[in-house]
Amino acid sequence: MNYIVIARDHKDGLEKRKIHRDAHLEGVKKMKEIGEIVFATALIEDEKMVGSVMVFDFSSEVELEEWKSKEPYILGGVWDDIEIKQCAIPPLFM
Repeated sequence: MNYIVIARDHKDGLEKRKIHRDAHLEGVKKMKEIGEIVFATALIEDEKMVGSVMVFDFSSEVELEEWKSKEPYILGGVWDDIEIKQCAIPPLFM
């Protein structure tokens, strides 16, 4: 199952990012190695980071929930508004 996550930062997101960035990137790296993350990028407005977009390839919704339960940017309050939608990635991009 593919999911797209659009996460907007909390008003103090930049400060919180500094605290949780290493743990977040360590998790992203592991997920990339096992094929769970397809793509990730920062959202930029007025030359400032204001959020993130991530595309996942999980085998089930249970894996999505597991990710949510341990994602440092969620637990650390970096992201204030998180939208998660199921999506379909064409084979060309997998």
